[in-house]
Amino acid sequence: MNDTLENGLRVILAPTQAAPVVAIQAWIGVGSADETEEEAGLAHFHEHMLFKGTARRKVGQIAQDVESAGGDINAWTSFDETVYHITLPAAFYKEGLDILADVLQHSSFDAEEMKKESEVILEEIKRSQDMPTQQLGQKLFSLSFLEHTYRRPIIGYESTVKGFGREEMLRFYRKWYVPNNIVLVIAGDFEVDEAKALVKSLFGEMQGQANPRQRPNEPPQTETRFALMQEDTQESYIQLGFHGPALRDTDLYAMEMLAVILGQGESSRLDRELLRKQELVNSAWSYAYSPKDIGLFLTGASLPPGKEREATASLIEQIVRLQHTPPTQAEVEKARTVVESSAIYQRETVQGIARTLGFYQLLAGDLAFEENFYRGIARVQPKDIQQVAARYLKPERTTAVVMIPKEQQPPALSAEDIRAFFAESNQKYAVIHRPAAHQPTLHTLANGIRVVLKTNRHAPLVSLRAAMLGGLRFESEQDNGITQLTARLLSKGTSSIDAEQLAEITDAMAGSVGGFSGRNSIGLRGTFLRKNFDRGLDLFTDCLLDPIFPDEEVERERRLTLEDIRASEDQLAYKAFQLFHRTLYDAHPYRLPATGSIESVTALQREQIVQYYGQIRTPQNLVLSVVGDIDNDETLQLLEDRLAHLESREFIQPQLPVEQGPQDIRTAEEYKERMQAHLVLGFFGITLFDPDRYPIDVMNAILAGQGGRLFLELRDKLSLAYSVSSFSSELLEPGYFAVYIGTSANKLEQAREGILRELQRICDEPVTPEELERTKRHLIGSHAISLQKNGAQANSFALNELYGLGFDNHSRYPEIIRAVTQDDIQRVARRLLRLDRYVLSIVRPPKEQDA
Repeated sequence: MNDTLENGLRVILAPTQAAPVVAIQAWIGVGSADETEEEAGLAHFHEHMLFKGTARRKVGQIAQDVESAGGDINAWTSFDETVYHITLPAAFYKEGLDILADVLQHSSFDAEEMKKESEVILEEIKRSQDMPTQQLGQKLFSLSFLEHTYRRPIIGYESTVKGFGREEMLRFYRKWYVPNNIVLVIAGDFEVDEAKALVKSLFGEMQGQANPRQRPNEPPQTETRFALMQEDTQESYIQLGFHGPALRDTDLYAMEMLAVILGQGESSRLDRELLRKQELVNSAWSYAYSPKDIGLFLTGASLPPGKEREATASLIEQIVRLQHTPPTQAEVEKARTVVESSAIYQRETVQGIARTLGFYQLLAGDLAFEENFYRGIARVQPKDIQQVAARYLKPERTTAVVMIPKEQQPPALSAEDIRAFFAESNQKYAVIHRPAAHQPTLHTLANGIRVVLKTNRHAPLVSLRAAMLGGLRFESEQDNGITQLTARLLSKGTSSIDAEQLAEITDAMAGSVGGFSGRNSIGLRGTFLRKNFDRGLDLFTDCLLDPIFPDEEVERERRLTLEDIRASEDQLAYKAFQLFHRTLYDAHPYRLPATGSIESVTALQREQIVQYYGQIRTPQNLVLSVVGDIDNDETLQLLEDRLAHLESREFIQPQLPVEQGPQDIRTAEEYKERMQAHLVLGFFGITLFDPDRYPIDVMNAILAGQGGRLFLELRDKLSLAYSVSSFSSELLEPGYFAVYIGTSANKLEQAREGILRELQRICDEPVTPEELERTKRHLIGSHAISLQKNGAQANSFALNELYGLGFDNHSRYPEIIRAVTQDDIQRVARRLLRLDRYVLSIVRPPKEQDA
């Protein structure tokens, strides 16, 4: 239902009973592109400040109130919009709507809180400066748009953020946060008449009118633009951008499908040619970014240093090839299926439904746009794709940015070279219903394989999981990384189909098959549209039972894994956790990285992979789960037919060292030339089977999250960080409890003291009854929200059954959490948080940068 209040506020109500969850989203018609030069970052600043208190709710209470209702609240800012969103159990949607109404109409914009939040945003800016790909993307946009405000970073600049005062904030708020500039979307399990009345009572008195947006026009690009960046990175990157159609341009349909054919999925041309055949890149991609105004067609790759010139030439060749020769009809049908299926996948969650409706209403100005869009997609033919490639992807419309490691000799690349690559390629190609609720059920096949099935018909999708014990527990220093490498190879060829054919077929079906791995397990995941389930199940079981680990695929995946390991050097939070693991565990393989090391992955042989997979793939060690639009009896028979020949044999568990955990304080530091420092402070933990995992879950939620103590104390009050949270990891053997913070190096000691102070407080002082109840509602609500998708449910069923917790363990979670008491929290805090025996790991800039 689509309605407009008398004050101009547009309201969209989308009831659905797919899950007892409601999503509420407020789409504000202002983004960073609506700012003046002096206002750069102000729209994003509002996203932060609207959560910093109202006349009725003090600082921190907004997130706490949402979490007390079992929900989540957050926001995002883009070029064209700012969106505030709440997802929570249906029973509490009225409270969520009241909170959103309060935030949008009565935010206090306290001057002192503005100063604190300014520090937080400055940390966010530093974090983005530590991310090579973000720097690369911003450089591309700033070169592509010389006049239009899409050229500026959404987050703003350090200079502008530091200069914002309360008057500028209020002036911007009063200009844009007015009824006729807001679209309110409610999707989920609610009564329409009740919701309409509630919206009118909460928003009906809101006043003000916004004028139409005014933005500078971007002049046509008439020459190639090029930039070379040298940064502290392990990989090189290439990005090309071309001015493209805006959201309401009819060329959008063919451009969307061009992006799929060129660089989306393993059967795309870039993946097939640059990655698999020529082995020039580690990954390649393309997509059509079509905002409210002029868009960008983007394509690029990550690659080993030294291959920039060759990879850029090859990427441009694939573009030119499409300009001269239209794609095949099979490619077009595959792309059409991929684009059309996105609408189906969005229906899996109420958040997805709300996001789709808000986007089309605010930015396209018409809910019917979605129907028209997919009607346009259905009409696209090969020649249409060829024509838009020729019209938009021209050398004079090209903006190219290349990033290489600091120490590398700059490649021979320039704007002139880009034009030459186009010319050479041109010369070359010139020559030549309401769903019923179903409970999961456990079955055992004749050979002992356990199968969990659940029918869920709210969307025509099916998800599969096959899980086996494996992971780091089965590894040593010498073969570290074998689990992940094996998982990557499960979908890279069988006796009956090779990797390219498999990718081609799954992409054409808008499905997916791929391996997964972790510290305790390895397995295979698959997702298919219902109409393709039978064929998808054939592919899935073929990959599970008959992977042949071809030599060329082993070498390709080894190379890509090694590039991932090198690239992880740029992920400083990841490095801090790896350092923490190595320091916490003395001998247990949990201390190892899941990816392996350069040395261990380089040394792995195909024979080891074959032996490893043969060891773990036994019926006794295999659990399958299937969730979605299925008939249980039919699916069970299909699985029996396909898996019956897997013979039973002994499964041997590894003999693992018993860890006692640190008996004192252990400290480890590494240095990296970056802007921020990353700290992990943690404790030896418990196993999945320990009943204390549930009160620890509650304790962790009290500390973590936007409404958590760590966030409120260290970010909101002290402005020490943009990111701070705690984590509880229970494993088959003891895991850990840890706190992470990313902060400036000169604030490290203050951050450490602040963390220890909050941990000591939760040990010494009982949590309040209100805090406990709010947190328990949040956990129970978040649990329901997280299990909306078929894939999430299939994952939960398979792993819980595999680990010995019972496939239906998730169903007991709410009851167990409700039973947690204040005494339980204090007891587990004192058991776990031993402040005389913790591990402190820090990855930081060299100390001379602290000043």
